[in-house]
Amino acid sequence: MKFIHLSDIHIGQSHNLENFASIVDWIVAFQSVHQSKVVIITGDIVDDGALGQYREAKQQIDKLTHAGLQVLCTPGNHDYGANGIVESEECVARFKKYISGDVDYPLRVDIDDHSFILIDSMLEEMNNYKLWGAQGEIGKAQLSELDRILNEINHSQQQRKIIVALHHHPFYYNYFQKLRDDELFKKVIIDEEKQRSRIDAIVFGHKHVAHRFVEKEQKYKLDLIYSAGASIERSGAGKLTIPVLDCMCGEIVVHDID
Repeated sequence: MKFIHLSDIHIGQSHNLENFASIVDWIVAFQSVHQSKVVIITGDIVDDGALGQYREAKQQIDKLTHAGLQVLCTPGNHDYGANGIVESEECVARFKKYISGDVDYPLRVDIDDHSFILIDSMLEEMNNYKLWGAQGEIGKAQLSELDRILNEINHSQQQRKIIVALHHHPFYYNYFQKLRDDELFKKVIIDEEKQRSRIDAIVFGHKHVAHRFVEKEQKYKLDLIYSAGASIERSGAGKLTIPVLDCMCGEIVVHDID
């Protein structure tokens, strides 16, 4: 199965809504080209928590769902508060109302022979209120549930591809933007005794740089590790990019659009 990975839309900044609408329109119009059933958006969908930004995001996401695509969203630091550093329960409520629905994370979504697991890398950040820039923290309770879900899938004897999606970059160690419990996260997804990964792919955003982590894929024995960057930022050639990931063959195809 192929899926599209978007991130860091930041509706509320400059021409971001316009660019996001262009991306959405292309995805809807060219389904025969990208051949994807799923669109994953890994956080920072809005920019500063203003009510209108969530409503505008929902209008675009609704275009995708009405076209038959399944949209899976994880929250980012900007989705949960002003400027990405001041968390607000009001913003969390807005994200649930307009974007994610009233769900608990980690959220497992099975589509065909793929299991998508969505993680809230702001969950423990909300509980701790540590004003250290744009850091994130998954928390022990969520990691324990992730471990349970992986055990459930792995013990089912079904041949499933497992994709984990979160906002915060688990391999980026800038103090003010890091995932604080990144090592605990890696211990859950890696079976050290058998020296293999328990999942097939990780996708995330946060750093605004699109990159495939080939060395990390080899180290952790994953098919794909990918950061989508900021999807609404145009390239030097004035193009928007839409990455399509395929875990079955470990390929990423990037479509450039006007």
